[in-house]
Amino acid sequence: MLPIVYKSQFGRAAFTVCARNYFAQALLLENSFRLLNLECDFHIVLMDRRDEAFASKFPSISIIWVEDIGLPHFHANALRFDVIEFSTNVKPHCLSLFLNTYQKVLYLDPDTFVFDTLAPVYDELDHHSIIITPASMTPVLDGHRPDDIEFLRVGVFNLGFIGVSACDEARRFVHWWSDRCLSDGFHETQSGVFVDQKWINLVPCYFEHSKIIKDPGVNMAPWNLHERRLSWEDGKYLVNASSPLRLFHFSSFDPHRPLIIAKRQTRFAEGERADLSSLLNDYATALLAAGFDELSQHEYSFDYFPSGDYVSPTLRRLYANPAYKFPMDEDPAQPSSALMRFAREKRLIGKHVTKSKRQTAGDIGAYSRQVRLLGLGFRIGLKILGPNRYFLLMRYLAHASSIRNQPPL
Repeated sequence: MLPIVYKSQFGRAAFTVCARNYFAQALLLENSFRLLNLECDFHIVLMDRRDEAFASKFPSISIIWVEDIGLPHFHANALRFDVIEFSTNVKPHCLSLFLNTYQKVLYLDPDTFVFDTLAPVYDELDHHSIIITPASMTPVLDGHRPDDIEFLRVGVFNLGFIGVSACDEARRFVHWWSDRCLSDGFHETQSGVFVDQKWINLVPCYFEHSKIIKDPGVNMAPWNLHERRLSWEDGKYLVNASSPLRLFHFSSFDPHRPLIIAKRQTRFAEGERADLSSLLNDYATALLAAGFDELSQHEYSFDYFPSGDYVSPTLRRLYANPAYKFPMDEDPAQPSSALMRFAREKRLIGKHVTKSKRQTAGDIGAYSRQVRLLGLGFRIGLKILGPNRYFLLMRYLAHASSIRNQPPL
């Protein structure tokens, strides 16, 4: 039995998971959900060390601290995973928790917003154990991101939304999913995994009563704009002039430049989608009014040891590498832990280790000199090794690009 069971007059609930830097988005989601889904509960699972002073600023919000959800090997998992990985990998465990109380539970990403009742979505759970939405319903391979290739890399279903009903199959599903997430839920597409999301490719194969919802008004997002257009009719948004917009996903959204649509898509230039202008501008205004500028500056508390020392991405991955055999049943942040002894010995912790900026593929342009030097090294390697051994080397480097796969250094 999980540690928290809520008393509720409702059989339906929704929840989101975020760190404090996404709390403004979560507040907007909570408000939009409650306005249009009156007989439902809503919870926010906060992925930071407990901070009662922070929670006291929001007395009307149901906040659950991640340390209270009964996650196995909590301290180890808080270190093995970074903020994105940890926030996504606890979803199935939270679903298990809420299924102790509710008959129907939805997970919604914090940067989603509800524009119409989700009652028809909940109704699907009368007949299905699991409901999921595809990232896209029509093929797209036009030289822009995201496209079919990217969907194959990160998963064909988007896990900004998922729903489950309180039945045996759904419980088997969330336990299976949680096990996979907590063992291999890393952001490593080169290793064939992508946090919680890639596993869901297998759901239609493994769980007979799952359903793929193909309503274009549910989980409209930057990655499916090639097939969906908005219009405003009779006081509400419609998708493709037919389906009510129920849920829009404002992924990688910058409220200071709302017409960019999203940082991670290249298909539509800033301001090109006039049908989205009002929606994007309104959300940006609401997000700023909800305290985005202040809340987004909160640092992720699990990026630091209690001593104040920074946890580098490399240290996280070394800790997750099974070759080092770090025990999962001890708190790695304790001064006497195996990890801390290792980190001190190898100078992987201390004031000389400073916080790193999260890098994406879009940052490569800032390292053109380094990229040219690597290219030179590759040319020399090809000349020395010859074509066959060079090919094998590249295949090995693809494997070793995950620090989890490297032998002890």
